[in-house]
Amino acid sequence: MRQKIAYLISTLFTVPMVALLVFTIMWVDNSEENFNGNFYYYLNSIFFFTIVPLCAYIVARSFPKFKAGGREVERKLAFVFGIVGYVLGNISLMFMKKPTRAMIGLYLSYLISALILAFVNKVLRFKASGHACGITGPIVAINFIAGIKMIYLALLIPLVMWSRLVLKRHDLKQLLAGATTSFFVTLIIMIWIY
Repeated sequence: MRQKIAYLISTLFTVPMVALLVFTIMWVDNSEENFNGNFYYYLNSIFFFTIVPLCAYIVARSFPKFKAGGREVERKLAFVFGIVGYVLGNISLMFMKKPTRAMIGLYLSYLISALILAFVNKVLRFKASGHACGITGPIVAINFIAGIKMIYLALLIPLVMWSRLVLKRHDLKQLLAGATTSFFVTLIIMIWIY
């Protein structure tokens, strides 16, 4: 039962799903300030930070070559598709009439955190947690964007970390590395922007 609950939590709080949650909270909380009231800006966020990264899981399960590689290949594809989405999302900001501080801050936070994590994973050969990174930074950001009323979302951080430990996907050091990376990257960017 514990394994099933951990798997459910881990699945619900993948990086793209957390992005969907955070951008939707931004829209519902104050669409005017966070997206200039422009639904296209909201959809742009969902496309580049949720849909493009989710394609990694579709590709990993649809092509025999990737399917045979198991979770490790799926993890690599998730990083690649995530970074591609974040780069394209940041480029898209340049074509918008008036992107908001919230969009710029969150878009940059995702991109810089992902690039650092990719470097740590690929070059330093340390398996820092994408799940921990993907839940911590956005929760820091939403507390800047929507206010401290969103602090309760911080309870999701230990819940997601617990799920990754139970599933034996990461150890505590790997989880803390992912969480610490996005915490500081996002904190610095949000202080700079806000």
